[in-house]
Amino acid sequence: MAELIQKKLQGEVEKYQQLQKDLSKSMSGRQKLEAQLTENNIVKEELALLDGSNVVFKLLGPVLVKQELGEARATVGKRLDYITAEIFLRTIPDPGAVPASFF
Repeated sequence: MAELIQKKLQGEVEKYQQLQKDLSKSMSGRQKLEAQLTENNIVKEELALLDGSNVVFKLLGPVLVKQELGEARATVGKRLDYITAEIFLRTIPDPGAVPASFF
């Protein structure tokens, strides 16, 4: 009887530890997404201050490449949409319950 209870308790402890690991991994991912969201919002604000006479560059590997201002704004906007959607999907318990119109 004691062995059965011990085995059951051990199984429950292992489940709990796995849940803790999953939660930690999820929180870490969420924090990274929140940091990216903040960074991209700052970039969006900075791009809004520019006019057509300013030159914008993007970093591709070790090289800075000239980019059109409109293209840079569109890229940042798409990135913000993607990050926001990722954060939303990580906060709902069942991703299958998201309406198709969301995407």
